[in-house]
Amino acid sequence: MAGPPVTVQGLMTRNVIAVAPGTEVTHLVELLRRHHITGMPVVDAHHEVVGVVSEVDVIARRGRLVSDIMSADPRTIDEDAPLSAAAAILFQERIRRLPVLRHGKLVGLVSRTDLVNFFARREWVCAGCGTTERGLEPPAACPNCGGVAFELEDAPHGM
Repeated sequence: MAGPPVTVQGLMTRNVIAVAPGTEVTHLVELLRRHHITGMPVVDAHHEVVGVVSEVDVIARRGRLVSDIMSADPRTIDEDAPLSAAAAILFQERIRRLPVLRHGKLVGLVSRTDLVNFFARREWVCAGCGTTERGLEPPAACPNCGGVAFELEDAPHGM
């Protein structure tokens, strides 16, 4: 039988840079520049996500505070959700990052770059014949032998 799906928790970035709604946009811009990132979650005093803010918001919207330019009510995902669910949200909604929650509190961030890194470094290996396939979840059956038992392994370099 195929292994359990990979969860968001196994891939997310844990040390997330976030800002408060009352942060000045000039400070936000400095954080984006210094950390070479394109956006971040906005959290309240209880570490609950109240928005996201990106370089597009800085350029396209006017305001002195993050709360003036952020996108409110962002999409989020629970840390126990399958990675494929995160991918579906990121691609269908055309967003770059997705705040990850545990009991409603920010604990991580998963991005499209994280998904690309997963594909570059991991592959499903059929326990029956050794055929490999890439994907966020194990295949339903091996295209070579029809087996249904797969293990997630590190992919060889250069693959």
